Amino acid sequence: MKKLVYLFVMSIGLLISCDKDSRILQVAPKPDPIPEGKMILATELLRGVKVAGSEKITFDSLHNAYMVSFPPTYNAQLAEVTLSLKPGVQVRYDTNEPTPDSTISYKFQRTSPLSFQLEDKADNDFSFLSIYFNFSGTPKIELLQKEIAVNAAGIKLPFRFDVKEGSSPASYDFRGPFIKITNTKTGLTEEVSLYTEDPRVYLANAAALATNEPLSIEFTFFNQNPVVFEGIRFTRATPIVGDFNYYPFQYARPDTIKASGGFFLPTQKYTVAFSNASMPVPATFPVRVNDNQSLMLDKIPANLPDGSYLLSYFENDKLLGKASLELAKKDTKSLESIWKGDLSNSTDRNVEQLSVSRGDEFYVKPTPLMFTTPRVTFDADHLPRLRLKSAEKTTILVPEVAIYSWAMAGVSFALGKYTVPADLPSGEYMITGIYPDKTETKPYWSSLKVK
Repeated sequence: MKKLVYLFVMSIGLLISCDKDSRILQVAPKPDPIPEGKMILATELLRGVKVAGSEKITFDSLHNAYMVSFPPTYNAQLAEVTLSLKPGVQVRYDTNEPTPDSTISYKFQRTSPLSFQLEDKADNDFSFLSIYFNFSGTPKIELLQKEIAVNAAGIKLPFRFDVKEGSSPASYDFRGPFIKITNTKTGLTEEVSLYTEDPRVYLANAAALATNEPLSIEFTFFNQNPVVFEGIRFTRATPIVGDFNYYPFQYARPDTIKASGGFFLPTQKYTVAFSNASMPVPATFPVRVNDNQSLMLDKIPANLPDGSYLLSYFENDKLLGKASLELAKKDTKSLESIWKGDLSNSTDRNVEQLSVSRGDEFYVKPTPLMFTTPRVTFDADHLPRLRLKSAEKTTILVPEVAIYSWAMAGVSFALGKYTVPADLPSGEYMITGIYPDKTETKPYWSSLKVK
């Protein structure tokens, strides 16, 4: 019993001496929890905002945004924004690292609004803030001519702009600048966005506005006085036949061939000429006006043999545009486009005569397309070899692989890259493709002219 009492007393002594002995591990007290911050208005973290040279600054609590307006005399390229921070507030901007700096120099014209984050170090409250910039006054716009020719290629506005613009957008609820065109006689009106760097606009009602009746054109920039011109007239320009790249390439006998563009009139005569390197002269056929933006060849003529063709569209004797296609049974192996130049032309169809020099490289897009994946190396043996044939010489070109990544569509596909032999005699060569299964395509619509 005495031993037990002795051990108990010794244990109490050791516990009492723990604070005095640095060799004994001590458990640190648990820190207070870090408070979870909440998102608040910027004005709760700022005393105010100043911008050198500005004439007016307002705050919109609904969008947590400041609106900064400059006078038309302001010419600086940078906006000097000074934030008056409340105690303990810091800024996250650019590098996303917190900083106590309260001045930001910002290139504000035709760029996105200035955006950054404010943080309260004490309680972790925060705010995401945007600052929009605009100009006041009246924009300087000069009209160069009152008569404007229009077609489906868009309307190139004959104006000279000397306009000061702030951020893009200039406000949280403004998606301009805008141009509004109104027929002052009928009241027909249309408003679209305007880009002063490329003053070309596309109107859904362009054909209806091209009546030679008086029009008014109004320009609207945020916080600036509107500018209006009266007595403008739209006249019909020579129509165009537009981009065929999103239309089918291969057509069968029962198919209808449609051409888009405009603006077409039922009172005019429209034709399409089929041609290729094998035909001594083009074969021309009438097409009908489906509406003011489309022409139709309802029935493919039976006397046209299968093959690759260039299509040339005419209004009376004026060339409107060109396209290419393959007349064949569906899914026939063929050469869709051959061109010399940039790989980015892979989504287009070349409609110009092929002309190359010895040693030049050119591309071929075969049909059907051969899609690729980054994880698998594409073998050049899948691509067609090219047979170049003239009256004097026949030669075979072996492809190299070129991959085009079409970001807009999210796909990649293989093209053939070919080199003109250094010893190839000058002249014109018919082009066919020979696939690994020995299938040979119809001749491409254009011959290859070697200089």
